[in-house]
Amino acid sequence: MKLKLTKGKLSKEIASSTSGNAPPIPKSISITPYKIFECSIDRAEHLLRIHEKAYGSVSKPSDAHRAAIVLAVAALDAFIRTLVIENIRTKIADQRQKVPPKLKEQAKGLLGLDGLFEAARDGDLGSRLEKGFRQQFEEKSFQGINNIQEALHLIGLENVFHTIADAAAINEDHLKSDLGRFTKRRHIIAHCGDYDLTQTPPIEKDIEKEDAEKCIKVVRLVATEIQKLCKL
Repeated sequence: MKLKLTKGKLSKEIASSTSGNAPPIPKSISITPYKIFECSIDRAEHLLRIHEKAYGSVSKPSDAHRAAIVLAVAALDAFIRTLVIENIRTKIADQRQKVPPKLKEQAKGLLGLDGLFEAARDGDLGSRLEKGFRQQFEEKSFQGINNIQEALHLIGLENVFHTIADAAAINEDHLKSDLGRFTKRRHIIAHCGDYDLTQTPPIEKDIEKEDAEKCIKVVRLVATEIQKLCKL
């Protein structure tokens, strides 16, 4: 069956659909490790607001404060992990960037000489190393002082807590002590229900809103200063 073509001008209703400017394409939102960190910290602070709205200044029940500490420390863990992986990928892909000695050493151990040779032949060294580091980091925690320092050492950041303390004009030992204390508290909450299991019967540890607020403050400071260092 043949289609019949109509003569004359198109109606205004039809013609208007093909005229004018196209609607602007919405800009894509860049999801960076630090952006994800900020979203996680917002959740922790939201828990404190929920508790305050529900109970006012009453400290108990205090599970929202415990949950806020767990979320805050986990946010830093995820931030360090994703930040390091992203920087490793960038340093390997960009031949203009200097690869830190620690990263070279770990890359050799990760793929081995045979793996490095095959990667060089296939031209996919970057993707193999990124995959290898991702798998390695899945089983590793980045919540302790030493773990954070070792991870950042891979991307060329040394004495990071000294640098953070200097930039924030605070005592380095106090910074490490505070972060270590909240990391330990997160482990006790997550693995022991926040009970002192050395007591018989086990005793629930006290926690205040100020504890959660201080944890969030310390974690945010550490992540913010590390983000600044990676942008230098």
